[in-house]
Amino acid sequence: MARRPDFRAREIDRALTATVLDTAYADGQLTFDEHRLRSERARVAVTLSDLRRLVSDLQIDIDLPEPAPRTAEPKNRLLLALGSVMIVAVALVVFLSTRNGAEPVQAAAVVASTTTSSVAPTVPMDLPVDVTPIVARPFVFDTAAGLDDFRDRYVQRFGSSQVLEVYIQLDNNRADVYRPTPESRRERVLIAGGFEVDLDTDAPDTDDALFDWATIDSAVLAGLVAGTPEAIGVPDAAVEYVMINESRGKQRISISARNEDAEGGRVEADFAGNIVSVSR
Repeated sequence: MARRPDFRAREIDRALTATVLDTAYADGQLTFDEHRLRSERARVAVTLSDLRRLVSDLQIDIDLPEPAPRTAEPKNRLLLALGSVMIVAVALVVFLSTRNGAEPVQAAAVVASTTTSSVAPTVPMDLPVDVTPIVARPFVFDTAAGLDDFRDRYVQRFGSSQVLEVYIQLDNNRADVYRPTPESRRERVLIAGGFEVDLDTDAPDTDDALFDWATIDSAVLAGLVAGTPEAIGVPDAAVEYVMINESRGKQRISISARNEDAEGGRVEADFAGNIVSVSR
């Protein structure tokens, strides 16, 4: 009996594979170029086999999901038999009604009455016993603990806290981190449930400089986020974005907030949390 095609990969499967590749890179099993190439392939992988090929030669402790292969089920003979009975019943009713001079019975009505009593019962379907559900830990961007976790997971994934810019969209619960490539290009890492490296890079801005993300106190940053609505004089405003970068020698944390009536403003502070300006 022929096997069904390979199972298609989910986003969580691709994210788990990326974590395995990051671990292998940190262990020295992969070079930078190998890690980059495999990570890009993992991001666009279609099936679980595609993902397994990317990690099959690595020493890893994380097992990728391996659903048991399923085979095509035989045709349900009972349903075929019921279908035959239905056809015979329709033909018989039409024949008798015509023979006796009665108004012919509509075939659709006979079909409906015949099939109503032959609906197959719903059978619950269980997952294969060897499939372990994987729950991705969500990112939290407005608390000290959440910001620490966000930075720690980024550093664990990419091996450095030296970045060009951190841009957090609180209204969409996602973030972008910009980092330099070995070719001195500006590369974006998209964070929305996982890490995804944008294949397109940009020429660096000559005004931007690398800064150490780890030098920013997450508790200070969370305090600035929480205090921005009051600071701009719009208490019911919600923070839209947080931008962190160093440009022209100035360290900047820029926080924008707005309410439903489009009233809002922006707070700018240095990396120590000292507010430099407030605008509306």
